[in-house]
Amino acid sequence: MHKKDLIERLRKYVASFGNNGNVTWKGQKAFALYLIDYLEALVIPSDEKYDFWHIEPYLAQILTDAFEHLRTGTDELATKYRAMYERDAEHPVPNILDLGASNILDRAVTVQTTLQFMMKDVVGEEWVEHDIDSYCNAQSHVLQHTFDKFVRSVYRNGMYEAIDKCKSRGMAGKFGRTELRSYVMAGRVMFTFARKRKGKTVYYGPDNKPSHTLPYREDSASFVAEDGDPLALSAGIQSVQANFKTSLAMIEDVVRHWPDNPRERKIVFKASDSVSLG
Repeated sequence: MHKKDLIERLRKYVASFGNNGNVTWKGQKAFALYLIDYLEALVIPSDEKYDFWHIEPYLAQILTDAFEHLRTGTDELATKYRAMYERDAEHPVPNILDLGASNILDRAVTVQTTLQFMMKDVVGEEWVEHDIDSYCNAQSHVLQHTFDKFVRSVYRNGMYEAIDKCKSRGMAGKFGRTELRSYVMAGRVMFTFARKRKGKTVYYGPDNKPSHTLPYREDSASFVAEDGDPLALSAGIQSVQANFKTSLAMIEDVVRHWPDNPRERKIVFKASDSVSLG
């Protein structure tokens, strides 16, 4: 398939919205219309020079480029369709690659519905959906793998028993630069890895002198597992309020500093009434 073929399929797909029970997701039609115009203007030398060249293997990269242009572009094409997309989706255009840069739910739903589902239907190949998932959700996959390392090295190595036997809902401990907080509620265990950000936020008055200072803020990454499951096989990402590198580093901190000695574990990770879901 060449670019012109993909554009033609997109036009037919847009024309089919609402017909024969065809379900559309919020933002999907606006992005499809934008993508048609974006591709029309996109010059792909290989596509124009070689008959054997196919656009399908490069869809993930092209779609990411298109989404980033829609999110940050200042030209008429981007501003026109960004307004249309945000009205339709009812939220700003998310950064689909950077895990900690936007609402994690909006980002995940956008990648799945507006890109994976739509392009699988447009191209007619199952592998396209998986290819887009691998490319756009790469940070999520690596973060999940790193959390699974925590599960193997820490949770299954004494932490599960500590949480299970604790009479308090909350527990906490400091591991290197990172604080780990756990909280049990409604059959779930929430794990929050957190670090204070360097420096305080200082606001200056009209005379250019400090007027007030906000307390330290923190970077955090939270995961949820089933309470009572020592393997935590279903555990997954809940929220990320940190950049990707910091999120990985916080988990690695806990893995690296988790004591081998059971007695030391009781000292570094213990019940805390200050831990809450807030």
